[in-house]
Amino acid sequence: MALEGTISEFGLADIFQLIYFQKKNGVLEIESPVDRVRIHFSDGNIVSVKSHRRPEEKRIGQVLIKRGIIDKITLQRLLEKQKKTGVKLGLMLLEQGLVSKEELTEIITNNIIDQVAQLFKLTSGSYIFRPQKVLLDRDLPISLDTQHILMDGLRVVDEWSTIEDVLTIDTIFKRTEREPEGELTGEEAELLQYIDGESDVSVIVELSGMDDYLVSKTLVSLHEKGLIEPVEEEKQIVQEEAPPKRLLSPATLNYLVPVVMAAAFIISLVTSRSGLLDHLRQAQAVSEIENLRSAVEREYLKTGSYPATLPYVKKDPWGSPYVYEVREDGRSYRLLSAGPDGVLDSSDDVY
Repeated sequence: MALEGTISEFGLADIFQLIYFQKKNGVLEIESPVDRVRIHFSDGNIVSVKSHRRPEEKRIGQVLIKRGIIDKITLQRLLEKQKKTGVKLGLMLLEQGLVSKEELTEIITNNIIDQVAQLFKLTSGSYIFRPQKVLLDRDLPISLDTQHILMDGLRVVDEWSTIEDVLTIDTIFKRTEREPEGELTGEEAELLQYIDGESDVSVIVELSGMDDYLVSKTLVSLHEKGLIEPVEEEKQIVQEEAPPKRLLSPATLNYLVPVVMAAAFIISLVTSRSGLLDHLRQAQAVSEIENLRSAVEREYLKTGSYPATLPYVKKDPWGSPYVYEVREDGRSYRLLSAGPDGVLDSSDDVY
C-alpha cells in the first residue's frame, strides 16, 4: 500500500524516519514546484537519489572537472556515448580507468547527501512512497544510513538560517583591501576570483559550478575573514533599475575567451555570419534564462512563494524584456524570451 501526502501536513524528515525504522524497500517520489525527485530505499537505507533539476551525471561531471580528473571535452564525449548506449556515466569512467572506485563512491555519496539536504528546505509539495524491491547497483553498490543523512540534512537547514543573515541570492560582494591571513581553502580561493563588485551570488553559483549551499557558506566565511563586503544597498538599487554589464574576472575571461573562439570557429564552418549571430544570441538567452530561473527557485526555497517580479530587470539579446509570469495557483511559473521575432508564443521562443 502506497504512503502519500503533502509536505505541509507531514514533513519529509518524519517520512524518512518512518522508512528507516521500518526498514522499508521502495521508491519515495517527491514533487515540488522546483523539482521532481525519486529516492530509492533498500532496508530503510538510501541507495540512490534522482533529481530532475539536478541530474547526477551533470553534478558528477562538474566535480571530476574541478578535481582535474577529466576535461570538458572528455565529459561531453562520455555523455554523448551514454545517450546512445544507456551505460551509466560512472561505469564508463571506471571501465576507462579515469577514476577509482573509491573516489567515485565518495563523489556519489556526497551528491546524495547534498540532494537530500536540499529537500529539507521545501515547505510545500507532495510525496508518495511505493513499496517495491530495490536492488543495489551491481557495479557500484551504495547504501547510506538514512538516519545519518537525516541529521546532516537538518544541520544544513540550520546553517542556512545563519547564512541568510549575511546574504541573499542577489547580494553583491566586493573585495576589501585586507590581505588573507593564513592559507585559504580551495573553495575560498576559487570564489574570491569571482568577487568583482558586479556579480551577485546567483551569478557566482553559475560561474563556479558549485551548489548554492557551498557557495553561500564559503562567501560567509570570506566575509567573516574581512576579505569581502557587501556592496552598499544604494548601489544595488541603482543596478536593479538599470543593470550595467557585469565584468568577468580575469580568470573567467581566460577560460571563456578560448572556448568562445573555438565555438565561433566551428560554427562558422557550417553557418553564415548572420546564422552565427543568431546562434550566439540564442545561447546567451538560454544562459540568462537559467540564471534567472535559479534566482526565482532559490527565492521560492527561501520564502515558500515565487517572487512577483524578476530579481532584476533584464532584456533578452534581441532587446525585449524576458517574460515572467506566476500562474494563478502560485505553484508554478513560466519564464522565457519571445525570441528574434519578439512575438510571444511563436515558434522561435526561447525557454
